[in-house]
Amino acid sequence: MMISRVYLIWLFVFLAACAQAEKKSLASDFKNAGRAPAGLFSSDDDQTKSNQDAEDNDDDDDDDLDDEATDTSVVREDVDGDRNLTQTRDWRAPDYSHQENALGWSETTFAIPPGLETNVRFWTDIYGKYTTDQGILHDTEYLNLVYEVLDFTPISAQGELNNFKKERLRTKMVKAAKQRVIATLKKLDKTKDPSTLTEDEKRIWDFFAKIDGKKKFKEAMSKSRLRFQLGQKDRAQQGIFFSGRYLEDFERVFRKAGLPIELSRLPFVESSFNVMARSKVGASGLWQIMSYTGRPFMMINTAIDKRNHPHEATKLAAKLLRNNYQMLNSWPLALTGWNHGPSGVLRLTKTYKSRELGDLLVKNGSRRRLGFASRNFYACFLAILEVEKNAPKYFGAVQWSKPLEEKDIILTRAISYKDLLKWFDGDDHRAQIFNPHITTQARKGRMSLPKGAVISVPQAVESQVLADLASVPEPAKKARKNLKRSANTNH
Repeated sequence: MMISRVYLIWLFVFLAACAQAEKKSLASDFKNAGRAPAGLFSSDDDQTKSNQDAEDNDDDDDDDLDDEATDTSVVREDVDGDRNLTQTRDWRAPDYSHQENALGWSETTFAIPPGLETNVRFWTDIYGKYTTDQGILHDTEYLNLVYEVLDFTPISAQGELNNFKKERLRTKMVKAAKQRVIATLKKLDKTKDPSTLTEDEKRIWDFFAKIDGKKKFKEAMSKSRLRFQLGQKDRAQQGIFFSGRYLEDFERVFRKAGLPIELSRLPFVESSFNVMARSKVGASGLWQIMSYTGRPFMMINTAIDKRNHPHEATKLAAKLLRNNYQMLNSWPLALTGWNHGPSGVLRLTKTYKSRELGDLLVKNGSRRRLGFASRNFYACFLAILEVEKNAPKYFGAVQWSKPLEEKDIILTRAISYKDLLKWFDGDDHRAQIFNPHITTQARKGRMSLPKGAVISVPQAVESQVLADLASVPEPAKKARKNLKRSANTNH
């Protein structure tokens, strides 16, 4: 009897462990399932954070997942990269021609799919028209329905206010605007004679005239429909500047991998090329790769997180995107899978018997199954391709940063982060821009940077660094002397 009880307890623990392992494996498959890119969709981000809506799973009956589209933050800080670290240079327009050998590429591969035209126009305006001192209230189902454009410039101009007070004023402004929109929709719901409406009310009335449904105005008032989006124009321009440090290297990585170099522009959507981008939920780096995605590729340890190393993360991103394409055989679907999870997208194609992304977004079940971020992820990507390719049209004069004048060095012995700071004249922020892959724990001195780790230092101090690494540190010298003295005494 005792043996049976022990066996049952062991079996219960074993099955629970298997279930947990399966969950983790599934989470890894759905790398960024429903995760909102930093700065575009989530209300809980400041461009260095992104928000994961929900993990995907194998239950095809969960079409009723909450699809409330959260507002973005009402403020955005500048892209972190320290412009003064590098000189500027002329911007180069991307050249995507002659990629016949790239996987799945043709001249029309990244054309706007049918059904996504409105979404792409919307996000093109977010990247190329509205700044972070502006925002819009819009309908999440019909992105071409913009209720109001909000101007925060008068608040930003109040120099006597701190950032916290400015953010509170912006938030109040958004809430008041939402109340106005809801009041208008309530009025329209009861309107019988549209000739009594104001010009703006009539504009909204005419838009809804094309929509069927007795409750269409009431439905438009819901939190899942009425949404605030902050503009990104100035951030996109900053992103283009900082991309000059990395894009040419990224293009080489994707060409070597045999993939379309258009994919190298995905960090514009994910992080605005903010090398310090970090997420509360675990997405990190220029590519905002999740922690459970990086670990199987030996990307993460307590001192080094290669997801934050621009070159190493780009090589991993190329592998992941290739895997998505091989599963879905379509770049629009593969990129949607980058956000939603490739297996989730594959199931949708089977459920709705279509491999056209536009079809998957329109169908009711699919629309609810794909959250707002996943529905709009590929449209954001196409919008940034348009804005970056035609940057002078949207921003006027455009410049690139020169690449960092850096030298990668493999550590021949373990060092502390304080040792590394000496080569940056004690400038912690500058050291982080050069070495974003060094973890917070290592920076706080909780562990050393191990032998064999790669660090990046300014080219000007390369010889000094190599000399310092070749010399034996003082504590080690003392330890050797003590060991030798002890050996002689014992002898």
